[in-house]
Amino acid sequence: MAAYNKVNGDYCSANRHLLKDILKDEWGFKGLVVSDWGATHSVVKSANAGLDLEMPGPGEFFDESLKQALKDGQVTEEVIDDKVRRILRVKFKLGLFDNINSKYKGALNTQEHKELAYRVASESIVLLKNENNLLPLNKDKIRSIALIGPNADEARLGGGGSSVVDPFYSVSPLEGLKNKCDGKIQVNYAPGCFMPEDLFTIPEEVLFVSEPSEAIHGLKGEYFNNINLSGEPVLTRVDKRIDFNWGNSSPAPQIKNEYFSVRWTGKMKVKESGIYQIGTTSDDGSRVYLDGKILVNNWWDHAPETKKQSVYLEKDKVYDLRIEFYERQGGAVMKFGWISPANNLLKDAIKVAKNSDVAVVCVGLSSLIEGEGLDKRDIKLPFGQDELINEIIKVNKNTVVVLINGTPIDMRSWIDKVLAVIEAWYPGQEGGNAIADILFGDVNPSGKLPVTFPKKIQDSASFRNYPGKDGKVFYAEGIFVGYRHFDKNNIEPLFCFGHGLSYTTFRYSNLRIDTQKDLNSAPVKVSFDIENIGEVAGKEVCQLYIHDVESSLPRPLKELKAFKKVELKPGEKRTVEFGLDRDSLHYYDSERKRWVVEPGKFEILIGSSSRDVRLRESFYIK
Repeated sequence: MAAYNKVNGDYCSANRHLLKDILKDEWGFKGLVVSDWGATHSVVKSANAGLDLEMPGPGEFFDESLKQALKDGQVTEEVIDDKVRRILRVKFKLGLFDNINSKYKGALNTQEHKELAYRVASESIVLLKNENNLLPLNKDKIRSIALIGPNADEARLGGGGSSVVDPFYSVSPLEGLKNKCDGKIQVNYAPGCFMPEDLFTIPEEVLFVSEPSEAIHGLKGEYFNNINLSGEPVLTRVDKRIDFNWGNSSPAPQIKNEYFSVRWTGKMKVKESGIYQIGTTSDDGSRVYLDGKILVNNWWDHAPETKKQSVYLEKDKVYDLRIEFYERQGGAVMKFGWISPANNLLKDAIKVAKNSDVAVVCVGLSSLIEGEGLDKRDIKLPFGQDELINEIIKVNKNTVVVLINGTPIDMRSWIDKVLAVIEAWYPGQEGGNAIADILFGDVNPSGKLPVTFPKKIQDSASFRNYPGKDGKVFYAEGIFVGYRHFDKNNIEPLFCFGHGLSYTTFRYSNLRIDTQKDLNSAPVKVSFDIENIGEVAGKEVCQLYIHDVESSLPRPLKELKAFKKVELKPGEKRTVEFGLDRDSLHYYDSERKRWVVEPGKFEILIGSSSRDVRLRESFYIK
């Protein structure tokens, strides 16, 4: 797939050097090249550069315009034939020309799938900090747990564009903890603060189809088979509340699953005066009118997005309400909600934490804050979450922070005060159960960070180059990205690449290196021993790094070349073996345009992370 951006002045979808010279000619790629959705900007240039299929279809460029370019001789028949051949080759590979009725339909949501989702979640969760061995929690010694935070009662599954899928079910941290405690330990929940997309569905008892005196709760919904609310509605009904996720389906049999719109009208009467945050979460466009004046306007195509506005509402006053929505293509989502003035969130959270033995604070991000098609301004926790953590720590020293996010977080304001931190990522549909099992030690954490967590955003490799100038960014960091950048510039990260703690302790020993005369015939053999010297079973991800000591070009101080997760019972010792071939030792020489293994001294580093190196030994390549 050709990306959206330009590389060296040409859009990726029209970059002949990338698509044809390298991918198809040098690498011998036989498949087809598609554009990312809407990433095509030309007809002739893209066609001749090696783009085979414009997406989404029908395209703006690979349509009649491409036929005309063929007639005009700007694109040859040979080029078109190659595209057709590649598309057909993939279709044949996928069996799309076979008898579709005979194809196995597959199995969904099986027990094996659920077990796999749980295993993926539990083995990827990373224990970042565990001071005073606060974790695992002892079921016999605690009677109550405060579960606090905007990510506690919501199963945040990530997303951010094309990766969004609807799970068959999902388990939030609150559900997982309640499942684990099973009524034997009291779980006290308080959100503490909200994420930007958090809107509580407006209850039907404050919504009325006409006058409140008629007591018909809900709103009148008029559904149209077009996106501009025009003509007569094809369906009129009363919707008790507006909280719909239709996905790629239609709201009703007579409604199309794309290119439809809805208008809801009625009255609203609240039971308490105060400032309300009223808004919508929609995909695509939505807008809200209060007493004939527009309150929220998000009337354009977009992925699921929340917009809200603060407004003062008076108790028992009747307000005219009109909400409008349209869906063009793709998934359809529409929610009308609010945050009412009754929510004294931080105060409630502090009270809950103060009256509990342990406080677990679930904070982080969401798919509306990070994801496809957007840049973040910083790496801080948004919307008062840092303040929430600091306030909870003040009243409960036994505080665990659980991060649910997909990117590094700035933790400077509280990391030295909190005893334990867990990075749960977006843990999937079984995430809540996996988090609970990690907290109580039914699962020993074994995840490792696949990225470096900087102390501050200014420490990251790309910070100095972003956002560029005049639409251009020079990637000045070169090969020194990630942990390589931190090593090269001697920057201390918050948590290094490969970091991850365990409830047990592992000892590394006895590093052995067996070098061969010819790397083409036999790899360099590396072996070492690892022993579980703790009291519980655990898994350790052993990591092997290479340092090219005598390279003629600037090289990283270390590069990860192999890793292996090893499971050990208490007292058990095993030998771990790796084989390093030419690919593990070479680098790309841009002048000679080929991969090179230089003779000289190399260093093997074995460790528990990129900065926790336990064993070190050198060897030579002649």
